[in-house]
Amino acid sequence: MRWYNSLITKITVIFTIAIIGVGAVMYIIHNQIKEFELRSVTIYTKALLANSQKNGKLDLDILQQAGYIPITDDKLKDKIFSKKKPIPKLFKGDKYIQLKAVAYNTYIYVILGENLIFKAPHDRKIFPKILLPITVIALMLFLYIAIIRSIMPIYTLRRKVKEFANGNFDIDCKSNKKDEIGILSNEFDNSVKKIKKLRDSRQLFLRNIMHELKTPITKGKLSCEMIEQSTYQNILQNVFRRQEVLLDEFARIEKLSANELAINRKEYALQDILDFSFDILNHDIKSFTCRINPMHLKVDFELFGTALKNLIDNGVNYSDDKHVLIESNENQIIISNSGKELEFPLENYAEPYFLDGKKSKSSRGLGFGLFITLNIIRLHQMKIEYNRKNDRNIFKIHVKKS
Repeated sequence: MRWYNSLITKITVIFTIAIIGVGAVMYIIHNQIKEFELRSVTIYTKALLANSQKNGKLDLDILQQAGYIPITDDKLKDKIFSKKKPIPKLFKGDKYIQLKAVAYNTYIYVILGENLIFKAPHDRKIFPKILLPITVIALMLFLYIAIIRSIMPIYTLRRKVKEFANGNFDIDCKSNKKDEIGILSNEFDNSVKKIKKLRDSRQLFLRNIMHELKTPITKGKLSCEMIEQSTYQNILQNVFRRQEVLLDEFARIEKLSANELAINRKEYALQDILDFSFDILNHDIKSFTCRINPMHLKVDFELFGTALKNLIDNGVNYSDDKHVLIESNENQIIISNSGKELEFPLENYAEPYFLDGKKSKSSRGLGFGLFITLNIIRLHQMKIEYNRKNDRNIFKIHVKKS
């Protein structure tokens, strides 16, 4: 997940903008209050000096009587003068005298002329002024931390969901929190436990039914060995072998439906895989024509052989002449037959029980063969495509060579 898609990133950006905005508003308000205080001191000082004129001269003693304290410390004077800006207004007595109110630290000073400075009897109460912005910013930071801590369990839940998707049913997502994320975690935990029970029940059922079905098949095969060599014995052996293959395919269907089928890839020759497919087919060897080039594939031998077997089996069963042509080139395995076109798009057959309940004109089953084939090829990260040319159905498997 990219950082700009993260929920935490978005919340952080929102709170950062909000804190900056609050700080800017507080700064503007602070400056306005300071300007108001300086203006008030300036007006008050002007009024005192205007009333102190005697014989056209200013009486500065009246400032001290009003609580103004003259500043004699040269270092402090230099610092205060450094704060002074050009003074646009002049106090008019017998001559023009500069008057300016300046804020320095927690006090307000009045500058008269070029070198007179008085500390005004006006204390600037800084703490009450900074208490509000500090409180607001602290509250926003507290809310930000609280929200981040509330959504952090999402990342733990996401990891648990990923483990569950990969087949780990032994995860614990219980939460003691009462918020929405805690409720979601508990609901997911309950769902995992229910699905685990269903999976265990399904596996127990499959093991039992496979055992019950394989037992009579095994007994039948043993009985066949006791029968004298004859056509009847060969027919029975083929029937029991076919039943074993069907049981194995049903087991694969269940595993494919539950995404539990794992593959074990090794390097094999294409011819060897096809020989395995022919061995488990219930068709005469004359039903196949092979025109393959030597090729080695890194596949699961039995699974990939089963996929080819299903394609060949369908090709024979649904062809007009009961014949299938198997070809290969550098990157493809091609299986074709002459017969009716597929009624539905090929990708639809990748869904289990797709044909269940459908009124298919040509289908004789539920499409399990194609379902198994398409999913096995998907597990091998290969592609299969279907097209029709010259009244022939053509299946092309784009293989990955070793």
